[in-house]
Amino acid sequence: MGKVIYLQWDCFGEEYICKSFRRAGLDVEMYPVPYGKVSMRHDEAFEAALSQKLESGFDFVFSFNYFPAVAKVCHKMGIRYVSWTYDSPFMYLYDASITFSTNLAFVFDQATVEELTNKGVETVHYLPMAAPVDTYDSLYSSSAVRRKYESEVAFVGSLYTEERQDQMKRLAGVSEEVMQYLESIMGLQLQSYAMPILERFLKPEIIKELSRVCPIPLEEGEMQSEAWMYANYFLARQVTARERTEILDQIGKLHKLKIYTPEPTPQFPHIENMGPVDYCDGMPYVFKNAKINLNISLKSIYTGIPLRAFDIMGCGGFLISDFQQDFGGLFVPGEDYVFYTTPEDLYGKTAYYLEHEDERVKIAKSGYEKVKAAHTYDHRVSEILKAL
Repeated sequence: MGKVIYLQWDCFGEEYICKSFRRAGLDVEMYPVPYGKVSMRHDEAFEAALSQKLESGFDFVFSFNYFPAVAKVCHKMGIRYVSWTYDSPFMYLYDASITFSTNLAFVFDQATVEELTNKGVETVHYLPMAAPVDTYDSLYSSSAVRRKYESEVAFVGSLYTEERQDQMKRLAGVSEEVMQYLESIMGLQLQSYAMPILERFLKPEIIKELSRVCPIPLEEGEMQSEAWMYANYFLARQVTARERTEILDQIGKLHKLKIYTPEPTPQFPHIENMGPVDYCDGMPYVFKNAKINLNISLKSIYTGIPLRAFDIMGCGGFLISDFQQDFGGLFVPGEDYVFYTTPEDLYGKTAYYLEHEDERVKIAKSGYEKVKAAHTYDHRVSEILKAL
């Protein structure tokens, strides 16, 4: 039996992957990390404490998302560091430490893996997300639960309209000309569902102006550029905010829509805002009891399948998603899920599948069976252990 130390922070999937590690015969020890309280790029106190902990003997260290501070400790001690990154963007992946030979860094987005591979990184590998189908199967929807969560259309996620999410306010001091340019390229991105364009449209003179009002210091050895940072942490979130609010507003006018989000939406009286929902205790019931579940991906996810999509299908829910290239290698559109290419396409398909229950149920069942057969946490743990 191997021994793994699991780095514990407030993330999705902890309970599920730890169960799968244990089912695979591993002894799992939980180790809390102060993510969000200290820099996970470098913190002497954290690194010293982790080093001392690892001296007691572990076969490998595991964390959701990649942390340079952990990579440095593991590299120094000659211990494998396995990470599985599901956030995007995630700048720590571009830290120079990612090249350490002790890393086994899995990422859910193939485009990100290809980008880093093209930069000479040999430690990053593609691993799509998963769903705990056995747990979801055990959840029973009583009549009271069904009444609480049933809907024609449901959406779970942030609208990125909260004050803390609005990074564009930090760019308010740029010239009018540059702001107009940013508005134009964000408008183009809103219309482009198959290709991320923001980073390549940020020309040097634009970057110079953005740096004047909101400088982004990059540490030595980092592989991401200023353009990457502005495109993914600023513009992509703004584009996503606009896309989600516009789409949800329109769907709410056409159908009975429930959204589960922390942001208030008084501007949309026709939408039933249910507030945030707990990932483990509430979200599965949303997906199980909605006729249609929407996935509107964050624009900084280039090709990856968001965790939300796996959870929807793993619950047996019907999924309509924006086009994401990575679906193509795992699922069949029109058979396991449905994708849309424009907002108008989404509106039409939403109306169609609400009216054609037999087709909707058949597709949801097929997606569920495929996730159950090949995309659970047990499957992913098996892939991880084979790669070690």
